Amino acid sequence: MEALEDVFTLMDKVKFGETVLIEYYHSFIPELTTLGLLYYGRTRGLPVIIDDNFDSLHVIQKHLEFVGIDEDFRDALVVKTGGKRNVGNVVARVRFVSEPAIYIRNYEEASKAAFSNVEKSINIVLGLERLFSFVPSVSEFYTFVIAFQSFLGEKRRKAFYLINKKIASSIPFNPLPELERIASTVIEAVPTPTTGIFTFKKSTSLDLLGKKIEIPIGVIGWK
Repeated sequence: MEALEDVFTLMDKVKFGETVLIEYYHSFIPELTTLGLLYYGRTRGLPVIIDDNFDSLHVIQKHLEFVGIDEDFRDALVVKTGGKRNVGNVVARVRFVSEPAIYIRNYEEASKAAFSNVEKSINIVLGLERLFSFVPSVSEFYTFVIAFQSFLGEKRRKAFYLINKKIASSIPFNPLPELERIASTVIEAVPTPTTGIFTFKKSTSLDLLGKKIEIPIGVIGWK
């Protein structure tokens, strides 16, 4: 099992500009991962920007409360799409519309506030599968795909997209195959009763490719 600083040393190998796709199953993996990435940003002196789609961050915060972790995310810059629960420092709100082209334009305009004064950051994206669930056609699906593809190589961030594999696989246009193609790093996260096992299925670093790390939930303050 890995100590948290050992995990952070591995995350240093993820390059700025990369898109990291973290696929998980129903569990506390998103809570463990979000909190771990928040701590990673703090220890490395990097601002953390969270894309909060449809109150996903609120759910994570409440789940953390139930297990004894009081985290207000006050130092995280939050770009919020949909939902009503404000968590963290909400610096931009994106008006959600079901037409992908319009939504993407709204997002790009709103998110400028979060990234305008940031040189390097950790970007956590939550609830991505919910955005794809509104896509009504193949052409609009690929409008979304092309938009996500355009963020690859953005040197101001290390981007971590957390996506529920079961939900994503059940919606009419499953985004996983295309997101796996676009992502420079793909991690499969599998829960056990007391740990999360993270396997690097794809990576730009030979040190990470195929590597499996097991993180006990206690390392982030789980009680």
